[in-house]
Amino acid sequence: MRHSIHAVPLLAVALASACSSNGASSSNSASSTGTSSTGASSNGTNDDTPTGDPDTGNWPDLDDSHAPPHPPPDPTNTGDPTRGGTLTFTSIGAPGYWGRRIEAEPGDPRCDVQSETIDFGWGSEFCCRTRHEVTSDQLTPFNEQLHMVLDGPLRVKMLAVYQPLAGNDGPWAIRSFWDRRTPDQPYNLRFSGPDGAKEFLGDLGNNCSYFAMQEREFPCGPGSDPYCPGSDLDHYGWAGSKLVVLLASMPYADDPDMQPLSCIADGEVEREQDAPWIGISPSELNRDGWSGYHPCHCFNNTDNGQLGDGCGQINVFEVIAEASGAQWGNRDIISTGIRSYQVGSLGGVTCGIQSCGIEQFPADADLVDVNSLTAMDQGAVIDANDPAMSAGPAWRRALDDRFYLFLLDERSRTVQVAVIHPGNVPAEVQQILPAVPNVISREAVEDFLNLRLPQ
Repeated sequence: MRHSIHAVPLLAVALASACSSNGASSSNSASSTGTSSTGASSNGTNDDTPTGDPDTGNWPDLDDSHAPPHPPPDPTNTGDPTRGGTLTFTSIGAPGYWGRRIEAEPGDPRCDVQSETIDFGWGSEFCCRTRHEVTSDQLTPFNEQLHMVLDGPLRVKMLAVYQPLAGNDGPWAIRSFWDRRTPDQPYNLRFSGPDGAKEFLGDLGNNCSYFAMQEREFPCGPGSDPYCPGSDLDHYGWAGSKLVVLLASMPYADDPDMQPLSCIADGEVEREQDAPWIGISPSELNRDGWSGYHPCHCFNNTDNGQLGDGCGQINVFEVIAEASGAQWGNRDIISTGIRSYQVGSLGGVTCGIQSCGIEQFPADADLVDVNSLTAMDQGAVIDANDPAMSAGPAWRRALDDRFYLFLLDERSRTVQVAVIHPGNVPAEVQQILPAVPNVISREAVEDFLNLRLPQ
């Protein structure tokens, strides 16, 4: 089943034209009250950030181990290499707050964001959310623990999550790893799929969802902080800086090889629901007991809203289903957008099939401008403090393999997303691709940060 928050961008995009950028809302100011709790503290430091050995590349908390040796992945491509693209978000992080769910009884004064008894029809539950204050601007709130969500149709061949071994200035190493060639041997990577599936084979049918997180269990239940009632997603996410590398393709839902894997409901049409999604969400949101569906969650600070002005989420690669209407839905256009208390909404452009027929864009373009209906001739940069821009950067959906990279870097306060054709890997990332080595230098991270595609 599709993650509930995934559909939210439509509500914000509907306020703008079908082919325009979402603006940023003003930041929420932090008050002097509120609480600090497990995870990022009020000064932005994070007790959940792992520490490794920069000399060996090992992780002491993972039995002093490292990711298994692995050959470079085997991409499958048709046609000529494409140009690639980067979309860079700068100045990410700000003082503010979000409503964190805590365990409390009605009348507790800490419930200053939300205090209500929710009636579900089959029962009721008291919801208490308190202001979780943040004073740091270092990538907040995305330095918190984050889970990854994968929605089909997707065909994944390799997934690696890098994190700094000992501070952001030194080398980084693979913290979690999965390889399609050895799908039953993930490294520090826990999956949860349809019907509670634990093994991930790499192919996700239409509307099928898998959550990815670390192996370490998070102690949910009475006394947990943030409060979580207990579910299959009760595991730690990745806190601090992280670089995610995937080799994957996004075949159409009505591809004969994908149709038998479909999770759409009876009576729905494969094409109309064809909307792959790769997202990263706060672990505390996904651990709400309903996989992000629970009405007592941290996603919004605004009452009864869908603004995403709370604990944050990044729709790294999102297709809007054509069932949403020709003005918004387009299975060939992929958007990238950020939501949090800092910005409300940043990026996340979309362009429906009535305006953005894919035939209007060059076949070798990965990054496109949906405002001018042309290929972007350089990488796009969006500053959270000054987000206005004339271009509407989005992605052309690739049916064959691409390297998908997304970096969340505390030191530079940057989120960078890239799509790279395996046959056209630029020199700036050749320390990372195609080998996906266990350890990379901080210089390799900086080279990626400075990369702008197309060139």
